[in-house]
Amino acid sequence: MKTPKLVIFDMDGLMLDTETLAIAGWHAAACELNIAITDELLKSVIGLTRELCKTYMFETLGHEFDYDKALDIIHDNVDKHFNEHGVPLKPGLIQLLDKLEKMGIKKAVATSTAYDRAVYKLTLAGISHRFHTIIGGNMVANSKPAPDIFLKAAEICGTASADCIVLEDSNPGAEGAARAGMRVIVVPDLVPPSDITRKRAYAICDSLHDAQEIIFKDGK
Repeated sequence: MKTPKLVIFDMDGLMLDTETLAIAGWHAAACELNIAITDELLKSVIGLTRELCKTYMFETLGHEFDYDKALDIIHDNVDKHFNEHGVPLKPGLIQLLDKLEKMGIKKAVATSTAYDRAVYKLTLAGISHRFHTIIGGNMVANSKPAPDIFLKAAEICGTASADCIVLEDSNPGAEGAARAGMRVIVVPDLVPPSDITRKRAYAICDSLHDAQEIIFKDGK
């Protein structure tokens, strides 16, 4: 693999082991609001922005569903876990960040999470300062699976798409990266890669340890 000039990271499910916490938060919200939500439904919205998730939930559960109240409950549950146990990181993340810094390769975050919430999580995790830029889903006109967020990260970092590698765990994220003309390495979390994602991906890895080996397998 050609050594990249910029590596763009997704956040939840890729760097932060938070998707299971979010699903637990959704179930807490469902219990409090007396609605039925399945894991299948929740997994189908992984990788989407708040607004796209809201639209999907309205279509599935009806417009009487109090999405904003549910989100408050979810954040309260997730933040309680953060305060008690810290923000869980995915195995291999710190080693990969260290290696990229040693090689002088830029790093960016492109997440469907809104910017303020993303910065909050990354700061609490102790890694926000390690990225050249952080792009939230509310900072672009079209969210994943559109390519906008990846193109914006590359533009800010002054890097051509061909010189970027994107690390993603979700199918919408992998699609957006491919549409941006970037190589994408998929490290699945709760949702397995679709057949289309497998065709789009440069590689499918079990962990960020494996992703690092792919990125630097030429020994440069």
